[in-house]
Amino acid sequence: MMNAQPTKLSKDVMDKLPPAASGQYIVRDTEEPGFFVVVGARTKTFTVQVDVVSPLGKRSTKKRAVGKWPEVSVADARKAAREAKVEIAREGGGREGGALTFGAAWVELRAAMEQEVAAGRRSAATVRGYDYCYRLLSAWEKTPLAKLSDHTPEVRKRHRELSTESGPSSANGAMVFLRRVYNYARKRRLDPKLPHFNPVDSIDFNPQQRRDTAMGASDLAGWHKKLRALPNPVRQEFHLFCLLSGSRPGALTVARWEHLDMKRRVLHIPKPKGGERRAFDIPLSRAMIACLARVRRAGRMVNAVNAAEWIFPGEGARSHRADFAGHIVAYQEDREALPKFGGDLRQTYKTLSPEAGLSKTDLMILMNHADGDVSDGYMTRSKVAEAYLRGQQETMSRYIMECIRRG
Repeated sequence: MMNAQPTKLSKDVMDKLPPAASGQYIVRDTEEPGFFVVVGARTKTFTVQVDVVSPLGKRSTKKRAVGKWPEVSVADARKAAREAKVEIAREGGGREGGALTFGAAWVELRAAMEQEVAAGRRSAATVRGYDYCYRLLSAWEKTPLAKLSDHTPEVRKRHRELSTESGPSSANGAMVFLRRVYNYARKRRLDPKLPHFNPVDSIDFNPQQRRDTAMGASDLAGWHKKLRALPNPVRQEFHLFCLLSGSRPGALTVARWEHLDMKRRVLHIPKPKGGERRAFDIPLSRAMIACLARVRRAGRMVNAVNAAEWIFPGEGARSHRADFAGHIVAYQEDREALPKFGGDLRQTYKTLSPEAGLSKTDLMILMNHADGDVSDGYMTRSKVAEAYLRGQQETMSRYIMECIRRG
């Protein structure tokens, strides 16, 4: 059986894989370790492979088919592969000489997090972030967690390497992820012999400062001029709506027309950062409603099929990702074309709010921030009058648009 070049499996990739001329060949997925597709003359079978060591030290490789294409999608097959890893680990795999490995511990933690996502207690974005951290540390997949505790110089060395290769922030994030995996393994007693000392406690984290990328009032006119020069009108309105709402861009990329309630003048965000339990409504100002009216017209021109469902539809075949989902996925722009976007606009909203006259509490509710202090925890956000919040949103939008016009 031959190995083809590894790639990130997607619908486009699967559709283009040619049948095997003779025998079978495999294509490994670069996103999920051990996950691959076996391509034959007539079938394409998703498979997961796990190398395991029994408590008695016997080494073996376990493979399990998790679905056939196209009956099973890539996303569902990848999920099934992760679940199969959990089952294999519970059957005695995922151990090196009887000791729990880093990879097996992450499989267990990931399964628990997926359950929380399904229950609405956690955002799927957190799991995706941890997947990225795991890839940074994937060289330790078969390394016993206990060995990492006993060899902290190696952990510190990897932190230094990642600081150079991926940046200080990613290096710190990878170590925070390792700490979480280790603590979970100890709490759940996945390995009763796991030392109490967490290897991450030996790390000196890179100093990090909060990004200061907000615009001032005098910057808005120039930014808006560049915004209107972008070739895609849907992306123009997306960035403007980000600024007017102060919302996290990831939440807006998946906004649907069914989430819009014009009678109450709110846009419902069902799965923000923090999961379904943090769901909230964005009050809509006149400027925001005008923005939505423009994007509805623009969406029909850019992608009529998906514009019926998604408020900010993507560009179809020209989307930023092969596994296009119908909506904007990558919202980043060339900094020369548009210097501020995404989190920059959320910071701008917060920075300008005192100038517009919003209180700290108003801002906390409108931006769906976590409770700032003990007294905030006693406030039932859903009971705050919608009319009052719309008025505060109107005040904020009016100030922003006036700054744009003054320029």
